[in-house]
Amino acid sequence: MMKKIPSALLISSVLCGMLLINPMAGEAEEDADLPSEQTEQISTEAMDAKQEDAPVKVDVPAARPDYDASDYLNVSDEKYKDISFSIYPPADDSEEAQNAWQTEVDTEIMKQLFGLYPITEYPEDLLNYVSGSLVQTYQQYADMYGIDFSSFLQTYLKVDQDTFMQQVQSAAQQTLKEEMLLKAVAEHENLTVSDSEYDKGCEAYAAMYGYDSADALRQVVDEETIRISLLMDKTFEYLEKTVQIDLIIETETESELAGMTEAETEAETEA
Repeated sequence: MMKKIPSALLISSVLCGMLLINPMAGEAEEDADLPSEQTEQISTEAMDAKQEDAPVKVDVPAARPDYDASDYLNVSDEKYKDISFSIYPPADDSEEAQNAWQTEVDTEIMKQLFGLYPITEYPEDLLNYVSGSLVQTYQQYADMYGIDFSSFLQTYLKVDQDTFMQQVQSAAQQTLKEEMLLKAVAEHENLTVSDSEYDKGCEAYAAMYGYDSADALRQVVDEETIRISLLMDKTFEYLEKTVQIDLIIETETESELAGMTEAETEAETEA
């Protein structure tokens, strides 16, 4: 099953969600449907505001830097194979229920990986690439709205530039934690993405995100980013088959008791 691409890995302005850093950013997308005169009024008010912050300048590497995750964490103890947890099965056979269940499983796997292998150091070039690309994405949104970057942050994210950069750094680190953990497992298990898997993955991602073709996707997202995303997908699939997942199956009696308990709770609340 093809999973959703990790949001902060595909950093392009098309695939990077604005909600990554601050839910307030969702207002920017909502305002995109405002009548032109209202949008113009918002832009004018923002541009008239006094700006004391110097413009954010980022130096993003031309290509996504490669690295060995094993240089930053050691998973040779293979404790990740001992991960176990209990979870309710999918609600039904629908694609929506299956995807929700898959997300819940992968979230629990990552939660336990975080506990097993704490990460305190990151590849500096890669951290700069991820955080810098994210800043550039938001700068593109500011250009789209026709206002300077500081005004955009204050209007739509309700933060100043210093706070924004701190949030970007935190978001980039959180993204890399997941990537580095999965990549370390992949390196230890000799998991790789072949050229044929890369081509098929590009086609799947293109269809998932509404691109006309795999070539159209590759024009927006660099190969290294796509490959690491596919590798993470492959590692998740490996871990899903390796860890111990116990399905919680309720008997009819247990379900009835649960329903009675809920009814009693509601009655006590009303009383």
